Amino acid sequence: MYLTPPTLIETRKLKTHPSNPRYIRKDNLENLKKSITEDPDFMEHRALLVNPQMEVFAGNQRLRACQALGWEKVPCYVLDWDEDKQRRAMIKDNGHHGEWDMDILANGQHDPEQLQEWGVPIDWDKPEPEDEPKDQSNASTATR
Repeated sequence: MYLTPPTLIETRKLKTHPSNPRYIRKDNLENLKKSITEDPDFMEHRALLVNPQMEVFAGNQRLRACQALGWEKVPCYVLDWDEDKQRRAMIKDNGHHGEWDMDILANGQHDPEQLQEWGVPIDWDKPEPEDEPKDQSNASTATR
């Protein structure tokens, strides 16, 4: 937990990290811009992580969206982390470790159109993934 609030840094001083493995498609950028516009306070609670060279190592897509929206400053935490820790943060910041519980989403408390606007991929007809692989004991030995 951060004990101090993030620092507002001018977007023109920030640059994306050269090792960032993520990109954003135009349609997703538009969705992210819409999300930020609807809830700008979320940016302070999900501030960008920046190294002393002003390279964003967590939050590159949010930076791009804020720049496209014309924001002059964005909340950032400037962290003097080594390259290895920055690379780990780049990956972990974008890791999607959970799955959506479609039963809860479909129970009527959430509007499917609104969920899609918020970036939840809705495919009500898609079967749930299994936690355990199916028994392969009867599988063909031709591929072994």
